[in-house]
Amino acid sequence: MESTTRNTTAVRVRRALIGLGTVAGFALVAPGTAHAADPTGCVRTGENVTCTAGVPAGQTVTGTANANTITISGGPVAGTISTLGGNDTIVITGTAGINGTTGPPGMNGTAGTPAGTAGGNGGVGTTGGVGISGTGTVDGGDGTDQITVTGGPGGNGGNGGPGGTGRNSGAGGAGGNGGVGGVGGAANVGSITGGVGGDTITATGGKGGLGGVGGLGGNGGATAGGAGAGGIGGAAGVGGAGNGGTVNGGTTDSGIDNVTTNGGAGGAGSAGGVGGCGSGGGAGGVGGAGGAGGVGNSGTVNGGAGADTLKSKGGLGGLGGLGAKGGNGLSATQPGGAGGLGGAGGAGGVGNSGTVNGDADNDVITNTGGTGGNGGAGGTGGTGCAGPGGAGGLGAAAGAAGTGNAGTVNGGTGVNTITNPNGAAGLVGSNGVAGVNNTGVCTC
Repeated sequence: MESTTRNTTAVRVRRALIGLGTVAGFALVAPGTAHAADPTGCVRTGENVTCTAGVPAGQTVTGTANANTITISGGPVAGTISTLGGNDTIVITGTAGINGTTGPPGMNGTAGTPAGTAGGNGGVGTTGGVGISGTGTVDGGDGTDQITVTGGPGGNGGNGGPGGTGRNSGAGGAGGNGGVGGVGGAANVGSITGGVGGDTITATGGKGGLGGVGGLGGNGGATAGGAGAGGIGGAAGVGGAGNGGTVNGGTTDSGIDNVTTNGGAGGAGSAGGVGGCGSGGGAGGVGGAGGAGGVGNSGTVNGGAGADTLKSKGGLGGLGGLGAKGGNGLSATQPGGAGGLGGAGGAGGVGNSGTVNGDADNDVITNTGGTGGNGGAGGTGGTGCAGPGGAGGLGAAAGAAGTGNAGTVNGGTGVNTITNPNGAAGLVGSNGVAGVNNTGVCTC
């Protein structure tokens, strides 16, 4: 009887609280559930909101007057995030690009058609997703807020397919080329406002996708077939921009804001495919070029009132891919194939190509160019079979240094410190080593 009375009383209390909330204009929401006003895919747990399908255009995620943690993934913020008050943390991550498919293998030679066919090229990686799209708005509101936005990485290029093997006197097929890596997504092309208080805003572009590896060259036929060359390594994707929209630290308050916009790193170029063996080894494939680093800021950054620190930095250039080894000579007196050339390093990204405004008070503004990527090393020459070894491949050029500032910088009122250092160039790739004459021991 006592248990029944307690249960009945609890039900009455819950009903009374729900009625009170309705009259007062608020609703009680159970922890770990979706809020009625939130977009699909958003779940609230206490003061925290997690959205796994982005924020679609025309929809809003609203925080409370307390300290909120809002995490967005699975799609861009195309709508609005408003956290009202409190010391809030907002983390937004763009979606990753899709990797390219692997190229199909070449067909082997037949009695009627002794030459092998070339392998198929790898597919192209797609572009990474933006963190905040052109229609998206993020407002930190009052308080000391941490807003971090990262563009999605580009998808990797698919590997090239191997060349088909020649039959009898048929030549081997060339390896397929590696696919190009996808471009990294921009962090912000919409609007970010820190609001009142000393805020920290960081926007970083997504990394460029890796290039796909070149396919192996097919071996020549056992009688007299020349070998297929290795496929070219795929070029890498460019890094995404840190900010291509507008970032406002806070227009009226005197809070000290720290705003950093970073270009994404360029992806690394992939190695070329190894040359096939045959009556004359196939040449090694050329390495893919590294992707250029992304621009730190190509939009507008406003520090607002207060002694702010504003930084824009270009992304690192990607490494060039390695030149592949040349194929070996497969029969007597046959030379080895030449080693492949290395891929060029990617250029460092520009720090600022847009506009940076310090606005009021004494600001520190730094725009830094990205460091260029190193050039890829040349490939080793193939071994000759009682014949000369293949020449070593040449190393590739280094990626150029990124420019610190190629846009507009306005310090505003106050005694400001403005520096625009350029990045450093990468290193030139080393040359490959020539192959040797093995004096008649023929191996593949």
